[in-house]
Amino acid sequence: MIRGFYAAAAGMLSGQRKIDGVSNNLANVSTAGYKAQATIESACDSRRTFRLEGGQMADSLGSSTFRTANTDTHIDFSQGSIVRTERALDASIRGEGFFVVRTDAHGDVLTRNGGMALDEKRVLIVPGVGKVLSDSGREITVKSSDFAIGKDGKIYEDGKETARLYIAVPGDGDQPETVAEGVYKYDGGYKKAGETVYTVEQGSLESSNVNVAQELSRLISGQGHFQSCAQILRIYDRINEISVNRIGSLD
Repeated sequence: MIRGFYAAAAGMLSGQRKIDGVSNNLANVSTAGYKAQATIESACDSRRTFRLEGGQMADSLGSSTFRTANTDTHIDFSQGSIVRTERALDASIRGEGFFVVRTDAHGDVLTRNGGMALDEKRVLIVPGVGKVLSDSGREITVKSSDFAIGKDGKIYEDGKETARLYIAVPGDGDQPETVAEGVYKYDGGYKKAGETVYTVEQGSLESSNVNVAQELSRLISGQGHFQSCAQILRIYDRINEISVNRIGSLD
């Protein structure tokens, strides 16, 4: 009975984390460059079951799993749809790669959010994240109002090339740490993306790749799973109450 109690509790915990992930995805449907996330659940506390014969263990009936746990988070980096904004400081990446942004708290981070702006010193930034870097690893200062971004990421002012956006890919096998919505940190660093694997489109933004219908389905499923585990816990609690208050008082 105690084993079942812990199994139901573990199901509630993993279910709640799944619901939290779905809720976060739905909250970021309108966040440019956001990538959908999902929790990865793994079985634990697996034990083998045997058939008893004459008080002795006979044939093995296989293994049983009594608990699940959230062991990791999967990020879906598939391409989101490109939406035209006609705003000169907006840019999207079609294909592979990320914009490189320098932050005060996390150092250099990667993002697909190309909703850029200029600060008071006319340095190119992603608001709320940090300063956009050029392929030379420096900040980009825009002095002219005649501003254009080429498909290769080159920046032109008054028709002259002044800088180039750093489009990067993470190191092989690196798992990202999410430091903000749609913003990632890789311990293994990053490297320049090959020029043939991406194009930059000025005046557009990449939408989040969250599938609302799929997320709502996962939310309904997760809530049903959570409620079932909660009901099982209530049943076990009632059984424990009966055991303590009634069975223990029998002569």
